[in-house]
Amino acid sequence: MVKKLTGLAFAGAVAMAVPMAAPVAAQEALAYDLTQDVRSAAEQAQTAIAQGNFPSASAYLNQAAAAARTDGDRYVVASLQLDVANRTFNTAAQVAAINALLSSPFVSAEQSAELYYHRARISYHAQNGDAARADLQAAIDRGTSNPRIFIAMASLMDDRGDHAAALSLVERAFEIHRTAGIAIPAEWYRRAIHFAQELGDNQRVLALGQMLVAEHPDRRNWRDVLIQHRSAYSADPDAALDLWRLQDAAGALTGEFDYRDYARVAHGRSLPAEIERIVQAGRTANILDGGNAEIATLDRGTTRAAQALRSALPGRAGSAASAATGEAAMAAADGYMSLGDYAAAAPLYRMAAEKGGVDVELANLRLGMALARAGDAAGARAAFDQVTGVRASIARLWAGYAALPQPAPQPAPALAAQPETPGT
Repeated sequence: MVKKLTGLAFAGAVAMAVPMAAPVAAQEALAYDLTQDVRSAAEQAQTAIAQGNFPSASAYLNQAAAAARTDGDRYVVASLQLDVANRTFNTAAQVAAINALLSSPFVSAEQSAELYYHRARISYHAQNGDAARADLQAAIDRGTSNPRIFIAMASLMDDRGDHAAALSLVERAFEIHRTAGIAIPAEWYRRAIHFAQELGDNQRVLALGQMLVAEHPDRRNWRDVLIQHRSAYSADPDAALDLWRLQDAAGALTGEFDYRDYARVAHGRSLPAEIERIVQAGRTANILDGGNAEIATLDRGTTRAAQALRSALPGRAGSAASAATGEAAMAAADGYMSLGDYAAAAPLYRMAAEKGGVDVELANLRLGMALARAGDAAGARAAFDQVTGVRASIARLWAGYAALPQPAPQPAPALAAQPETPGT
């Protein structure tokens, strides 16, 4: 007799095998050639499962298995056995039911991929990496569209030291999510970055970092990605400075040492006003308490220097307009940038790039930075698009920051009127 059974525990048990996978045959009407004895025992088992009476369900399924004669019988019994095994965390019974289902003509290629994935997870937790790898490969060979299968396989390949294969597998998972319009989890990006680091592929590390903060722009991710970028640009002090500025803009200065290292770089670029500004910010955030002797040394005399710079900059900016090259405009713009006066810095960076005689790529990068901090996202994007050389990766990171919702631009910070140590 042919009976049509729709979903419920029969097909649903297969989906339960891998909770994070796509549903398998959910609510789909399938025709099974069931014998009467199997049908009766299976229905009683189904009732017992719904009541949470798994010993009774198993007893009924043993009766059904003994009476099974058709492929439909065996499929229904194995489906319900897997349901019970999943609910009771019985791995041996799970494997037995999965093996039976894998031999069933009612299981599609995609469904069999999910079953292989489930069996691979069992093998992995039993510390049988070879069996897990074989089952994951079987799932991939069947054309799975479950990205987690590729992520799991990537981890196993990484364990074997095959970082190139691991990275390729993660990227296949990325593509599945992109095609479906689903955000890629931050942890997947982190794995991919790790694989690229193991390969020594710095360009891929930087590109993946840009993708990570574009999709998951939280403080931790910004900080980690910027650390990676500073390592890649360790020979370029201007790049290091602009990456610290981005970490500040993104709110990712998270401890005393971040403020100290930022201040060190600003000191190396002779920017006392920037040191003064960032140290004040750290104290306001209750991250700096004045106990760090190096920070105190770096900050000594900076308030006076910042006041002098602010007084001198209008005249310097006026002179820059009549200069033959952009050097004076660039210097004045850098001064305003160090003070946090981004609205005043932007037109001077534009002037410097137009006049020439300076590092035009750096001028365009900092023009974009100033516009981004001033709230002009479109103008910032246009400036960053002009940066195509060695600082292109920094420009892309800043462009990602500029694309985020920004708070209303604040006026340039006022200089603190505080006493300084005599003689500074």
